[in-house]
Amino acid sequence: MSMLDEQAAIAAALLHGPDHLPVGLFAEDEAALRGLRVHANTISHARLVALEETFPHARAHLGEAEFNRLSRAFVDSRGAEALALAEIGRDFAGWLDDPLAADVARVEWAWLESYHAADAEPLRLADLAGQDEAALLGLPVCLHPAARIVTLTSDAAPIVDRALPSGTAVLLLTRPAAEVRLFALHPAEDAALDLAKEISPLGNLIALLAEQHPGGGAAIAALIDAGAFERV
Repeated sequence: MSMLDEQAAIAAALLHGPDHLPVGLFAEDEAALRGLRVHANTISHARLVALEETFPHARAHLGEAEFNRLSRAFVDSRGAEALALAEIGRDFAGWLDDPLAADVARVEWAWLESYHAADAEPLRLADLAGQDEAALLGLPVCLHPAARIVTLTSDAAPIVDRALPSGTAVLLLTRPAAEVRLFALHPAEDAALDLAKEISPLGNLIALLAEQHPGGGAAIAALIDAGAFERV
């Protein structure tokens, strides 16, 4: 075996455990094999703990035993083996067959993304004070980098936040300051936020909301107050 092949084999064993070592490598070095087994168990345990800490609501919904079974199967499937612990849960929601648990996990992952997103100055209602109508309608806005939108296929909203109404179909997560906040979205608000993924005049968002939302004016104010937009 060449040096490069040996290095690749050792790297595979460090990632996946000693079962991935080629036959004969370290065969006579019991201490090295014991060390690799301990290392593999440590890595596996750390991944399981990271999943527990990332998805507390999904774990509570599924129950401790079922969550542990699913998370161990997820880790053993090698779907997360190349990811850093901070990224371990990125694809976990797609692993869950229970639609409610999957939705809860998607919201929890979006919460983490929002929390760790880049900082940016949010547009505030106070920023609109003193502007005339033309300036207000032409004010450029875009979606805040910490804003996340999650479409639900189940009634998961009250599980992740008891203040959210049952039947919520779309959630907005924002982080205008240090705290992540969750809001139920009207379909027109969702459309306005989609438009704001690129820099857009505030007037365009107001027009869209006014056309599709019975409370369009109040809705744009609520989105600004929620911290959904970045101050451009």
